[in-house]
Amino acid sequence: MATAASKLTTFRRSFAVAGAFAALAVTTTSFATPYSEAAPAVTVRYDDLNLATPAGVDALYRRISSAARAVCSDENSRGLAFVAATELCRANAVAKAVREVNNPQLALVHAARISHG
Repeated sequence: MATAASKLTTFRRSFAVAGAFAALAVTTTSFATPYSEAAPAVTVRYDDLNLATPAGVDALYRRISSAARAVCSDENSRGLAFVAATELCRANAVAKAVREVNNPQLALVHAARISHG
């Protein structure tokens, strides 16, 4: 028989796993994946940006971060485990999108943002 504490721990782990899977759903226009009802997805368009300029790279990074917040919503939760899972989901989603864009300047902006919190 499972105790209430072990059920809560299992529930929190499920949220963490769900958050990790949701992080994989963030896509870019050049690497769009087929739509799946299993995980939310946001397409980040950047065909209007010049990624050879710092302004273009910063704008794309802001769009990616915004998409990660939309996909990995925290629903104003106060539970620490859920908040941590949301933060992990967002970090993984941004990192995956930056890798998929495969732009050195964008990777540098991402690395700088990670190191500065």
